Amino acid sequence: MNEILDWVMVFETYFFYVVMVVMPVWAFVALYKRSKVKNVKIAINHGLLWGYPLLPVVYGVVQLICVGIALGMNDSQPVMKFLMYFLASMFWFIAAAVSEQKLVLEEGILLSIYATKKSSLLRWNRILDYFIKEKERHLDYHFFFQKQLTTEGKMACAGRCKIIIRVQKRQKHAFHAIIREKLDPKFEIDPVKIFRDEFKP
Repeated sequence: MNEILDWVMVFETYFFYVVMVVMPVWAFVALYKRSKVKNVKIAINHGLLWGYPLLPVVYGVVQLICVGIALGMNDSQPVMKFLMYFLASMFWFIAAAVSEQKLVLEEGILLSIYATKKSSLLRWNRILDYFIKEKERHLDYHFFFQKQLTTEGKMACAGRCKIIIRVQKRQKHAFHAIIREKLDPKFEIDPVKIFRDEFKP
């Protein structure tokens, strides 16, 4: 039994140091990558908690509860460690919030700040169709698009590909204004353009 407890303590010690190193580094990298993206029209918060990341919030709340329990038991020794874990959860929150954002640019929607712009940018001209499904606290925008060719010249998915972007209601007007500007004109059929052979579906 004592040997198991020793292993648990060793694991917890290593876990503590890994968390305290990885989370600030991840937050710094995420902020740096985000700062490299210019001319952002709107940043769509894409987390599960009203647009913000859920897990870091839950983890941080658990650490604060542990701090409260330790103080209530007059055991000050673990308080500092729980506070450090809470600090790590704040770095985690920053990193996850920035990483999960979908950035709307003039050229299209940037789906990831970590991949190259060529592979992660969903350009407006690649979007074939879209529809909106309204939920209680947000709107789901379903975009159908043509996948870019792979290096072997094969399609990465059969037929039309789909991506769902979760838009919070506080951002819906700004986002939909951009959608109307960039997408709606290409889906409107003008009889004059058809007659002149200018309409390209």
